[in-house]
Amino acid sequence: MIIIEPIGGLANRMRVIASGIWLKGILNTDLTIIWNENYELNCPFDLLFENSDAFKIISKPISYRYLKPSNEVGLIKRTLFSLRNKLIGIDYCIIEGNFPSNTWIGINILSILSAQKDKNIYIQTCQEFGDNIPSFKYLIPIKKIKDKINLITKNFNQLVVGVHIRRTDNVISIEKSPIELFIKAIEKKLITEEKTTFFLCSDDHEVEKKIISTFGNSKIIINRKENSRITIHGMQDAVTDLYCLSYTSEIFGSYWSSFTEVAAKFNNTQLTIIKID
Repeated sequence: MIIIEPIGGLANRMRVIASGIWLKGILNTDLTIIWNENYELNCPFDLLFENSDAFKIISKPISYRYLKPSNEVGLIKRTLFSLRNKLIGIDYCIIEGNFPSNTWIGINILSILSAQKDKNIYIQTCQEFGDNIPSFKYLIPIKKIKDKINLITKNFNQLVVGVHIRRTDNVISIEKSPIELFIKAIEKKLITEEKTTFFLCSDDHEVEKKIISTFGNSKIIINRKENSRITIHGMQDAVTDLYCLSYTSEIFGSYWSSFTEVAAKFNNTQLTIIKID
C-alpha cells in the first residue's frame, strides 16, 4: 500500500495526490491519502472534493510523527530507523527533505519504489513526481463548487485569457512577477485582440482592485471571494478560482507558483510565466 501525506497549500496537495494515483497504477496497489487541516489549508477534503475510488482519505495517525527516512546514509541510523518504521507499520519512508536530492526526482523514484512492491510505502511531500497529469481527473469539486465554476465559465470562449497573480507569503513570486509586468502583458494582448477579456485570480484583493481600475470591469472577470486558507469558504473559493483559471484559453501565470502550474495542467492550457528576465 502507498500512504501519501501531501503538504503545503491547495495546488501542492493536488499535484501530490495526482502523483500518488500515478504511482498506485504503476505498482498496482492501494492508495491512502493523509489529509491535514492546518494553517496552510484548514478545510476537510470532502468539503472541497468528491470522494474517489482511486484513494482513501484518513487523518494522520499519531505514530506517523515518529517516522524516519529510509535513505539515511549511516548504517547504524538506517538500521535503527528501519526497525522503528516497521514497528509503526511502514516498510519504506520518504519525507519532504529527501526530494531536493536528485535521488528522488523523475524516474528514479519509480526504480527505488518498485523494489518495495507489496510493502507499505510512506511519502510525505509537496513535490510532484511521475506522469501525474492524467490523474487530475480524479479530483472532482463538490457540487456546490462545481455549480459556481459552471456559472462563472459558462460564457468563456477563446477570447478569455486567465491571469493568476500570486502575492501574500510567496516572496519569490512577488519579486520575480511584479504586477507591472502583468499589466504590460494584458495591454499587449489587447493590442493584438481588442475583444479579449481576462479572468483574474489573485490572493490579494488590492491586486484585483489595481487591475480592475486599470482595465475596467468590462475587461476583467473575477470570482468575488474570501482570501483565506483557514476558512472553509476561503478554500472553496480557491478551488473555484483554480478550476475557472484552467478553463481559459491561455494563462498568464506567476513565477514559482504551483497554483499557476496546476491550473495549466488540467486542460493542457498554454501557459506564459510573467517574470523578470
